[in-house]
Amino acid sequence: MSSLRPVELRFGDLRIEGWSRAGDDNWFRVHPPGLAFDVGRGALQLAGARDVFLSHGHLDHALGLPYVLSQRSLHRLVHTRVFCPAEIAEALGAFIAAAERLERAKYRYDVVPLSPGDRVAVGKGLTVEAFDTDHVVPSLGYHLWHNRRRLAAPFAGLPAAELIALRERGVDTAEVVEDLWLSYCGDTGPRIFEMEPRLFRSRVLMVECTFLGEEHRDKGERFKHLHLGDIARWADELHNEAIVLHHLSRRFRVEDLRAEVERRMPALAPRIHILVEEKEG
Repeated sequence: MSSLRPVELRFGDLRIEGWSRAGDDNWFRVHPPGLAFDVGRGALQLAGARDVFLSHGHLDHALGLPYVLSQRSLHRLVHTRVFCPAEIAEALGAFIAAAERLERAKYRYDVVPLSPGDRVAVGKGLTVEAFDTDHVVPSLGYHLWHNRRRLAAPFAGLPAAELIALRERGVDTAEVVEDLWLSYCGDTGPRIFEMEPRLFRSRVLMVECTFLGEEHRDKGERFKHLHLGDIARWADELHNEAIVLHHLSRRFRVEDLRAEVERRMPALAPRIHILVEEKEG
């Protein structure tokens, strides 16, 4: 179980808490609706998440799943839905079953395989959509969509009395608009921005940044992780309200990343946030 202090970020209606270091521990909880993106080595904060979306099976993202399920079952919380890339669903189920045998317990969960384009309702007006990412193992990223109703264009400008009369006659004067609230890329290589251009218009973009420095420039493509230079290349296209960097390699300090962001992307720097914290003490 992770005992590290989580970081919390707020962006209007959205709140993100979590902790992230490459190869160590990577988990995030997004409110609303309180779902989890990855579980790292397990954190008590995730015991409140009914829905868990795993990006891939590497243990710094998935090891803590049995612990989270154990905690939720211990406290008799509602059934947990565990979503994952379809290719790892069978192995993930076996992993959880082994933990159940160790504990002589029965967890309350379902493993739900997903493919790119699949959508899941996760709350009132909220939907998660899976998309493909660029990693060395089967992996998915996730978009969080917020649906809202507004007056449809053909009825704009009509007097209130006329709108009321139309509704009384059964005419639906509203239309549903989808806002891309948040995008979580999980672990991914440099091709992600070409594969999923919707990332550029997500309100909050959570994207990994594992490597810094010219001496590590080739590692992004080799290991299918992002170097800060891969993000800087697309700086002019990143119209997000906020960009959250995570998954920094343990060989780098947070201060190093902040300094590189200021140097390489000064115009974008005010919108960049880093979801990682140094260990206490």
